[in-house]
This record gives sequence, C-alpha cells and structure tokens, in this order.
Amino acid sequence: MKRIRIEYDGALYHVTQRGNNHEAIFTTNADKKTYLRLLKTYNGKFDFQLLGYALMDNHYHLLVQAKADPLSKVMHSINTTYSRYYNKEYDRSGHVFSSRYAAALVLDEKYLFAVLRYLHWNPVRAGISHSAADYKWSSDYAYRHNDNSFVNIDFILKTFNADRDDAILAYKRLMMIPGEEGYENSPLIGSQPSTEEVKLKLKTDKKLDIKENIEAGSSRKPLSEILSETGADDNQRTLIKSGSRIRLLKPLKAAFIQSAVKEGYTYREISRYISISVAAVSKLVQ
Repeated sequence: MKRIRIEYDGALYHVTQRGNNHEAIFTTNADKKTYLRLLKTYNGKFDFQLLGYALMDNHYHLLVQAKADPLSKVMHSINTTYSRYYNKEYDRSGHVFSSRYAAALVLDEKYLFAVLRYLHWNPVRAGISHSAADYKWSSDYAYRHNDNSFVNIDFILKTFNADRDDAILAYKRLMMIPGEEGYENSPLIGSQPSTEEVKLKLKTDKKLDIKENIEAGSSRKPLSEILSETGADDNQRTLIKSGSRIRLLKPLKAAFIQSAVKEGYTYREISRYISISVAAVSKLVQ
C-alpha cells in the first residue's frame, strides 16, 4: 500500500531523490547548474521556501518549507522538467529518477538542525569533499556568507539568534559536528576537532550564551509587555500563551510576533512563550 503523505501549509520536509537504478542524475556541473536554475524558476512560480540543499552525482537532498502550493505539485514540476532536460541532453529515454521522491516531515527544532547538518556533510561522508565549506553544490556557502539571494537562510539563522553575526557563528559551530552517528570513520581534514571536543565546546558556549542572554534581556522589553501592547485582553493573552489555534487570535499573534522580533527575540524564544512551533512563528512573521 502506498503511504499517504502528510501535507499542509508551513510544513517542513527533508526531501531526497535518487537516480533510477542508482545511476547518475547529474553527469556534469552543467547539470547541477540546470537543476539549481529550475529550483529558482519554480520558486518564482510556486509558493514554497528552499531552506537548504545538497546536490550529489546520483541523488539530491532538499530542505523545503511548503506554503500555499503542496509539496507534491512543486516536486512533480521540478523533477519532470529536469528529466526532460536530462534525457534530451544525453539522448536517452526512460526514467531519470527512481520511483517517488522521499519526504520526511521535520517536526521539531532539533531535527531541523540535524537535517541541515546532514545535508551539508553529505559530500564529506561520500569522500568527495574535505569539509562542508569546500563543497560547491550545497547551501553551506549561503549560510556562512549571509547570502539570502536564493536559499531562505533567515528561517534557521533567526532560530539560532536574532543577531545575524552570532547566528552565523552558531551555524558554523553546528557544522563542526558530523552529520550522523559513525561519521568518525570517514576522512576528516587537518586538525578538525573530535566530536567529543565539539560537544564540550558547544556545552560551554551554551552556558555563556545563557549568561549573555540574561544580561542582554534586561534591555529588551518583556514578552508579557509586548503581548499586552497588542490590545489582547486577559482571556486572549491566556489563550495565546497556551498555543490556542482560535482563528480570531491570529491577528493578535501576528502583531505580537512581529513586535517581539523587532525587539530582538529569536523565533525559538517566541515559539516557547506562546507554545507554537518555530515554523508557525515564521509563517506569522511573513
């Protein structure tokens, strides 16, 4: 029985697709450029956000947030157009991709970060790049260099930190950790620290961040005050903080979130305060 995909506006997916019979789907760099152009083209035609990608020779990984248009419609259009290009380019016929693409729902922040790390470490695990930063055909460069021209880096970076420099630093720290268990046996470059060293550093940095956030928080308007300024009454504020999905509360939520972001709060801090997902916070900001 074919599994029914769960699709809804705002859902985050880790999308993967392999070549038919594990054959190549990108034979040259020109093929990869063509696929990226298609992602850009269809991003203009359909309502979705590309949060990350990694193109390998015989498969690809995408981190996508579906919006008004369902993921199935977006992926069918992109894959069909690319298949036509590939068959024409190499004078071939038949399937380019193997069966249906796979799409795993990303339901929490921890998994979101793990997927992004997995994508960017993919070429390193495959032994075709010394580090995530060295690989040309992934979105790692966009995150390291604050390039929001194609990939929507804001969604994840704002989850790390409201300050962009600190958010990029947090991203780089995340990328120091291998993308999956057992990666220690794959080739590493130079004096890259061990997983244990990185985890210890992150733990130490986290303690410092907590202290800094407490100090920085004193200059920010309290979230409770920001919520009150939306005009919500006592009952509405209680409902909003409990994560209520009552439709009439949506304008108040949106006003609160937009004010909180301007005040310097991260998506993560806001999501915890009003008991909704980071994805839902991002959707109400736009």
